[in-house]
Amino acid sequence: MVTRAVLSHGMILSAIFLPPTAVALIEGEWELAAMTGGASALCIGAGLAGRRLPPPHDLRAIEAVCTLVILFLFAAILPVPAFQVLGLGVLDALFESVSGITSTGLSVAGDIYDWPVAGHLLRGWLLWCGGFAIAVAGSALILGPGNVAQAMGEAGIEERDILSSTRDQARALLRVYAAISVLAVLALWPLMPSFWEALMIALSAVSTGGFSPRPDSLASYPVSAQVVTMVACLATSVSLLFYVYARRYGLGPAWKKTNTGAVLGATLGGALVVVGLLLLDRETNPMVLLQTALNFISGMTTAGFSVAPVIEYPPLVALVLAGMFVGGGIGSTAGGIKIDRAVLLAKSVRLTLIRLRSPARAVIHLTERGREIEEERIVAIAAILSLYVACAFVFWLIFIASGIDPLYASFEIISAQSTAGLSVGISEPSLAPHLKIALIAAMLLGRLEFVALIAALSPYTWIRKRS
Repeated sequence: MVTRAVLSHGMILSAIFLPPTAVALIEGEWELAAMTGGASALCIGAGLAGRRLPPPHDLRAIEAVCTLVILFLFAAILPVPAFQVLGLGVLDALFESVSGITSTGLSVAGDIYDWPVAGHLLRGWLLWCGGFAIAVAGSALILGPGNVAQAMGEAGIEERDILSSTRDQARALLRVYAAISVLAVLALWPLMPSFWEALMIALSAVSTGGFSPRPDSLASYPVSAQVVTMVACLATSVSLLFYVYARRYGLGPAWKKTNTGAVLGATLGGALVVVGLLLLDRETNPMVLLQTALNFISGMTTAGFSVAPVIEYPPLVALVLAGMFVGGGIGSTAGGIKIDRAVLLAKSVRLTLIRLRSPARAVIHLTERGREIEEERIVAIAAILSLYVACAFVFWLIFIASGIDPLYASFEIISAQSTAGLSVGISEPSLAPHLKIALIAAMLLGRLEFVALIAALSPYTWIRKRS
């Protein structure tokens, strides 16, 4: 069943490689075109082979989860030869590819400004596909509605019942995603040195990825371009269903039915707190205040861009770290534990305190947007949070045992697990191989919401139990 499901999505997977192949052919980058074209041909071949088999129906939860994980791993491995053509070693190429498809944005590629446009497009298109076509639309196309999404900790798209089918919803969200992408390109084009740089930044922004054609991220671009980029990041850090609802029912109902208010409130409120801390520290330079606020927004949306080095002031570093930990909303392209889950955890604490003060016979339930929260969802949130903390602790021990500063180590690990991409300078070409492997694992675990990857790699998933 899993094999049939994977093969049936081969054509979708091939879309990752077709645009970079076309641009490489136009530029005359024949070796790069051969690598990306070969990967695309493999995917198309798999899709054609899948058509000879009966399509899979009614996948069980574990089969759907394994299908999604395998597609993600294929999407991470197939671009590796193309990155090697661009001058990276095998491990660095895998790091770059995983960072792209998980829409993280951490990079160990060093100076990439002289790469051909096709090389930059490969990275940007990986981010764009990882942000939606695989992570969001992939969840909708493969998982379907119901309990399977809960098995993923609601990693994909929520509230599927409003549309006639899961595939219709995926198409609606794809139209929204494409429209935001086009608007981002048009807004950035007049502010950037060239169209292709505007395109690369836009692809990274709407996928909350963070790859940039320049080694200093956004620092050398005009302030206006930095601000527009962050607005694009904010636009897709809320549930994409907000735009579907807004078109159908108006802004008011869309605001109430989605996580938009919580995401924007937490992001902009956190930016104001960061600026306030700097003012208390007697920093009054407007440019420094703006850069720090933009860095926080980048962290909270898990975009991974930086407009200046992350200030070495522990309270500010801790706030950016907290922002990356929480991340954007469910149904967005952002990573982190998701603001929806953080709000529910806060409500759980409040409910516990209320019950302590209430009569013994009082019946009080945990609700969200007027609906009672099911126990299965609370269990899923607890599982994801527990795995997030446990994995982060293991990776943190590995980093500090290797001589990395504890605060900087925690920043880099949370950035990887939340697929944020902000770095304090640890992720670089000279990083030890075992630490690169740790960050690769952290990015995959975070993007696949921990439960999915662990379940798919567990031997017990694949062993048939004998009665």
